[in-house]
Amino acid sequence: MLADLSLQPLVDRLSGLGPEALYGLIFVASFAEGVLPPVPGDVAAAFLAFLSARAGGQWLPTTLAVTLGSVGGNSVVWWLGRRYGAHWLAHQMARFKLTSSEDSAERTERRIEEAYREYGWVALFLSRFIPGFRAMAPAAAGALRVPLWETMAILFVSAFAWYSAIVWIAFKVGSDWPSVKAALSRFAQGAGLGAFVLIVLLGGFAWWLYRRRRTRGQ
Repeated sequence: MLADLSLQPLVDRLSGLGPEALYGLIFVASFAEGVLPPVPGDVAAAFLAFLSARAGGQWLPTTLAVTLGSVGGNSVVWWLGRRYGAHWLAHQMARFKLTSSEDSAERTERRIEEAYREYGWVALFLSRFIPGFRAMAPAAAGALRVPLWETMAILFVSAFAWYSAIVWIAFKVGSDWPSVKAALSRFAQGAGLGAFVLIVLLGGFAWWLYRRRRTRGQ
């Protein structure tokens, strides 16, 4: 987590960078978050986008830098899931303390697999907006042999939607980091809740269709 009290020296150090250098830094940070879930990707992306705005950067290049970095990192996780299986990856993440527990990571992976078999790309798209599911989604897609191009296309669209809002907040909400961070927290909570509600509604609709077809078949 980026501690507010220790940010000023970092702000002073990075303020001398131009927009292009910050775009590169944003890409690298987002790539790392795509591979290593504990890296505070959203907070780091918002903070670097905040610095990009201060340095005269633009919204679209900043959003593309963070999106492409995130999807690039996700492609590595997809390959690991395809090569070794999502269960192996969940075990390794728990072994190196990258998740709270192996059991919770494997439960998340199973839920994503079940949701993907039921709803297809919609489940993969929505997983991007739910904390915890985001880390395992590319690995589960790889283990399920979902084509790389399809997985990356879905994750690109969802990541672009997510980060475009985060970067917009960093560019538009307030002139100081605490204001941006508070707005980011409210946005993340609302987006996660909205995605969860949508998944529940889709599950209820699927159950209703199943019951209706079963009734007609009797």
